[in-house]
Amino acid sequence: MAETRGRTILETTADAVVLRGPIDEGTALTGLLERARDRRLVLDLGGVTFINSLGLRDWIRMLAGAQRAAIAIELRRVAEPIVHQMNMILAARGGARVVSFFAPYLCGGCGREDAVLLETAAHAAALARRTAPRVTCTECGDPMEFNDFPERYFSFLPV
Repeated sequence: MAETRGRTILETTADAVVLRGPIDEGTALTGLLERARDRRLVLDLGGVTFINSLGLRDWIRMLAGAQRAAIAIELRRVAEPIVHQMNMILAARGGARVVSFFAPYLCGGCGREDAVLLETAAHAAALARRTAPRVTCTECGDPMEFNDFPERYFSFLPV
């Protein structure tokens, strides 16, 4: 079941609410808390393309509302625009648990740039050290290089 809030598309799947498009002044995220099941809300953010200051304000309000209502928020496939906001503004992470997120990589062999999905549990040791997990290029098989500063990019994750 998909619905549109502003320019953002929300789709409820069997185990998550999927957000696609920009998060901006028309998104109205606080209503997402009504979709929590057993005091748990899973958000798939892989399709988020942009978040502006008004969207960020609503995002932070939604996270704060979840904490007040004792709703656990689980974030899956967190898109790079959301990661950047969580790194700049502590309240943008709230009490949410990040299960997986996209990170920028570059292949020196073929020049391929890719947003690679990283699972926090599978890469816990490297992420705790604020080092980029090793990734192989799907195009040429060469090792890829992390295309940002790992200490900064991974700072949204708990140590």
